This record gives sequence, C-alpha cells and structure tokens, in this order.
Amino acid sequence: MKSANDLERVTPPEGSPIPEGPPRGVRTMAIIRWVLVAIAAVIAAGSIGSYCTRSGSGTTKSTTAAEPSAAPEQQLYYCPMHPSVVQDHPGECPICSMTLVPKPKGNATPGSAAAGQPGAANNPAPVLGLSAVDLAPERIQLIGMKTSAVKREALGGELRTVGVVAPSERGLAQITTRFAGWIQKLLVAETGERVRRGQALATIYSPDVLRAEQELLVAAGWNAGADGKPTHDLHGGDGSVGLAAGLVANARRRLELLGISSQEIDEVLRTGKAVEAIAIRSPAEGYVVGKNAVAGVAVQPGTVLFEVADLSQVWVTADVYEQDISRIHVGQPARLELSAYPGEAHTGKVRFIYPLLDASNRTLRVRLEFKNRSDRNGPRLRPGMYGTVYLNLPATTGLTVPAEAVVDTGETHYLFVAKQAGHFEPRHVKIGARAEDRVEILSGVAEGESVVTTGNFLVDSESRLRAAIEGQTAGVGAPGPATPPASTCDADIDARKFPDKFQACRACEVQHRGMGTMEEDCKKAIPKPWR
Repeated sequence: MKSANDLERVTPPEGSPIPEGPPRGVRTMAIIRWVLVAIAAVIAAGSIGSYCTRSGSGTTKSTTAAEPSAAPEQQLYYCPMHPSVVQDHPGECPICSMTLVPKPKGNATPGSAAAGQPGAANNPAPVLGLSAVDLAPERIQLIGMKTSAVKREALGGELRTVGVVAPSERGLAQITTRFAGWIQKLLVAETGERVRRGQALATIYSPDVLRAEQELLVAAGWNAGADGKPTHDLHGGDGSVGLAAGLVANARRRLELLGISSQEIDEVLRTGKAVEAIAIRSPAEGYVVGKNAVAGVAVQPGTVLFEVADLSQVWVTADVYEQDISRIHVGQPARLELSAYPGEAHTGKVRFIYPLLDASNRTLRVRLEFKNRSDRNGPRLRPGMYGTVYLNLPATTGLTVPAEAVVDTGETHYLFVAKQAGHFEPRHVKIGARAEDRVEILSGVAEGESVVTTGNFLVDSESRLRAAIEGQTAGVGAPGPATPPASTCDADIDARKFPDKFQACRACEVQHRGMGTMEEDCKKAIPKPWR
C-alpha cells in the first residue's frame, strides 16, 4: 500500500492538464496570518498606551530627580598644608611633597543651613576667614565635642576681682612743728607702735616757744598786779586793767599759733614757770607708720616728724575691667576674703569710683571701705595685703552661653552653632555681662540653639582650613582694609574665565605673603589651562 508521501511524489502523466491558480487552502492560511498580526499589533498598542498612562504623571518628577545624578560631582584632591593646591587626581603637593587628600564634598556656605529653621538668628554676620563645616559623627566623637543650649536666665551673682588694702586717708595724720628747735628726747622711738590721742611722742627745745612763754608770764604778772591795786595807781588810767588783760590774751594767742595746746598753756600759767622742752603730741589714735624724728636733730617749721594712721577703718582699692563699669555703683555691697585668714570674710561697701581709666590695662579703680577688727597681734586688715573682692551685682535677665563657648580674638567674639547632621556654623556675637562660668550674649544667637563648648578650637581650625580651600580668605562679604595689598593675580589670571584659579591665587597671597618664596611656589602650583 502506498503512503501519502509516495502519492505526492507521483509525477502526473505526460500530457495531463496542469491545474490553474493557487493550491487549495492557501488563501485561508493568509487570512489567518493577517488576523494574528492585527491581534498582536492591538495588544502591543494597548501595552504601550497603558505604560504611557501610568508614567505620564511622574515623568517631570523623575526627570528632575535624575538631574543631580546625571552629572556627578568630580572628586578633587588638595594639600592640607597648602589648601590652595587643588587638582582633580591624586598626587603630591608641588610645594611640600605631601600626599594630597580627597576634598570633602557637599560643603554648605555659611548661613545656608540656618535659613528657614526655627530659632535661627536673623541674617547672621559672616566671620572673616571662617566657613561652615560638616563633620562625621565618628569624628565628632573622636574629638570629644560637647554642646550646650543657649538659655535665657537671670544674671546676678558676684563680680570677682583683686584688691589691695590701704590705710584710710581720712585717718592719716602728719605731725610737724610750727617753730624751730632741737629734739631733746624721743618718747616713741619705733615705727609701728600704737599710740593714743594726745600721747606725747617727743620733746623739743625751742627758743621761740620759750620767749613766748616768758612774755605770757610777764603779761600775766601785770594783770595780777592790776587786779590787786586800784586802777589809778597803775599808770593813772582806768584802762590799765583792760590793757594788761589784752597783753595776756595776745601772749596766749601767740603760743596757740605756735602749736602749743591750751592744757600746756594753762600749766605754764599755773606753775608760773616757762617750760624749756615742749611735748609733741599725737592728734589721733592709731599706729606710727612713719618716723623721721631722731634725738638731737634740729627741726624747722613744717618738718614731718611722725606719721600716724588710724586703722579702725581701711580702704581697699580694686580694679574693674572696662566692660563691667556699668554694673558698679557707689554704695554697692562687697565682700573681702584674704588668704591670710581662710574662711573669714569682711563686709564693706563701694565708697568711690575713680574718674580716670587706666589706659595700660583698660581697668577702672574702685575704692571700698571696710571696718577693721583687731586681735592680740594687732589689726586684722593690714595695709599692703592682697585679697579677693566680690561685688554683689544686680540681677538681670538675658541669653547666656558657657564662657568656654566664646572664642575671643581680642578684636571680635564668635562661636560655633551646631546644626543638624554634623553641620557647624560660625557666628559673630556681641557679649555682655559675665557671671561665674557663663557669658551674656546680646546678639548673634537665638534661644534654644546649640553651641559648641568643648572642642571648639578644633572646629575653628577645620573652619579656617575649609575657608582657605574655598578661597574665602580674601574677605568676601566683609569689610577689608582701606588700601588692599598689591596683587599680581589680576594680571596673571582672568577672574571671569577662571574664577576658581583666581581665588586660589589670592589664597596663596593671603597665606604665604612675607614667607619668602612660598607665595611664588604656591602660585606656580596652580594648574594653568591656557599653557
């Protein structure tokens, strides 16, 4: 039996007619093929349309989000010792041959992180030579950084300064004579001896005093004679008694003008004898702090023989810094502590504020008054002692930060404000009063902000390095000197075409000016794209 394949291979006999047209079933296959193609096209068109419909709403957003990653930032390398040396590939510094390190990316400009955040200071002033820095949490932990919040609290307490004890000028007395003579005997021969008021210190022989005493005795004798006889027997006039009394009064007045006390004059009149040696007495109670008298020495009118100081009250002069002058007033309570008497405090008050400021150390002298106690060894407060003075200050309210948070350059004050994600921003601040370990901030920060208290000098170094790298050491945005130093960067580099190269050139001048050839070496290390 023959198979179908064998029947197909049977050749039609010669002379039989060949059928016309396509074979049977070809048209049906063609129709089926085109139907399948059409179905596939419809399915493809539906799929494309559905995809476009789903992604059409997010096309703009996806495109915008993809733009930053479309152009990745190029990694740069710089020299830590010469920040102006920057290049786009690793290598060594052409100046110091130090290995270049990768330049940190994503540095924010000063003040950018503060914008739009609650509690940030309005328009913080930029700090010349500093830039905001970003530190990783590992590095913050490594340097042991600590922060503290800006608080609004009462400022009062005490102002601490140093004072020196001095005798009160109201209790000082200089003992002199109004006549010439010779010292016969010293009754107080030692400096520092305590004397009483009216105590005799020395005796002096004076011919002038002796003559005046004799005149007084003669006038007194005439007056006594006039009282014992009728007035007509004395020169035959009724005015003789008045004349004798006038002579006595004039002689007595002459002795008083020579410095002789009334008690001594009365003693001369009582005894009827002139005293050859006149006693020099102390006019006040206190201690002999100066002695120029020596037995046998001639003295002249006005010669200072003794100096006596009343130490029942003493003065303490203290120096107050210029920024604290407004907090001091007369009558302010004060406390004095001396190292000689630990745990013992003396209370007093401010009695006088001197009108002149000491220009050498910018301090104002304040005078305080203290009552002095005595014991068996003498006064407790002795002139020349140094002690610590605490002045009670009136309470005020303001923003305060720890004193160690403020960096004082001598010309300006600034601190570092800690932001989120390890961002630190330098801020100019204006300081006010100080109370123990806290400082009042008048402007520059807001309540609730965090400031760096420990490790701020390391942050300061990093900030200065970052500012040098970014070419900000030229003082952009800050007032500079009236006459800027001469620069060759304008002639060497076109600032409009190559701003980064121009900033690097200026940074070389700022950092290395006056350091020999380092400035030129730094400029030569700047890549020259036009060469």
